[in-house]
Amino acid sequence: MTGSVVTPSWKVEVIVPAAAGDAIAEALEGHSGAISMFPAPSGDAVRIRGYAANPPDEAILEADLEAASHAAGIATPAVDVVWLPAIDWAAVNRESFAPLRVGGVWIRDSYHEEPAPVGAVTIVVDAATAFGTGHHGTTQGCLIALDRFACRPRLLPPGPVLDIGCGTGILGMAAAKRLRRWVAATDIDPVAVAVARYNVQLNRLGSFVRPICSRDYAAHTISRSGPYALILANILARPLVRMAPDCARHLRRGGYAVLSGLLMAQERAVIAAHRQQGLVLAARHRIDGWSTLVVRRPI
Repeated sequence: MTGSVVTPSWKVEVIVPAAAGDAIAEALEGHSGAISMFPAPSGDAVRIRGYAANPPDEAILEADLEAASHAAGIATPAVDVVWLPAIDWAAVNRESFAPLRVGGVWIRDSYHEEPAPVGAVTIVVDAATAFGTGHHGTTQGCLIALDRFACRPRLLPPGPVLDIGCGTGILGMAAAKRLRRWVAATDIDPVAVAVARYNVQLNRLGSFVRPICSRDYAAHTISRSGPYALILANILARPLVRMAPDCARHLRRGGYAVLSGLLMAQERAVIAAHRQQGLVLAARHRIDGWSTLVVRRPI
């Protein structure tokens, strides 16, 4: 995994109103292996980027974007399709991935060997891609929320942890180390699951964290291993709303769910969807325009 050079790839980028961000991101998912979304500097808008190993079919891409834009009530955005040369992501990470402390977690890659500050556990992550180094506001919000449970362990009922949309595995590994609980870590992307497995072994957490490929809550392992004391879901607002019934169904009474990947303007919809399932808002954390919500299933 380390030292690998990825093949040349393609980037698809659009800028749309924040309220339509999730709908457009879902439209791009069929053309990309990875999606990222960031607040745009100009007004209430987001910049969405999709990355793929092969060039997209631009006619189909434009048709999908037009349909999604029409459904979202916005004009079809201009789309920028750019070829990217092969990049050694391991070298990029060595140069730009500075170690980071968030609460009681010290995140670094295997090329930085600085010891963790006193009171912090170390998570070593070799992302091997441009994503998943823990510096994004959504990941940090989840780690801050996790810090509360680590400092006050009696808040959580007995039971395992579920990490939905695990990416490189940072949140699941942090939960395993700080809470000393078994974690099911799932992602829809098999490449992300492979990276998570590598990182789990790198951190010697194979007995605590099991990365599996699953769409949403569909995998049999998820049902068999629950209900969960804690669910971590760092994805996007629209899937969070859609999966609210599953979140409530898999969450143990008295348990908590940490929901992230949403902009502050999207909080109301996500809170309402989970409130309809009987979950109540317990806390929120806002970082760089992004929001992390903590909801609880009453006893």
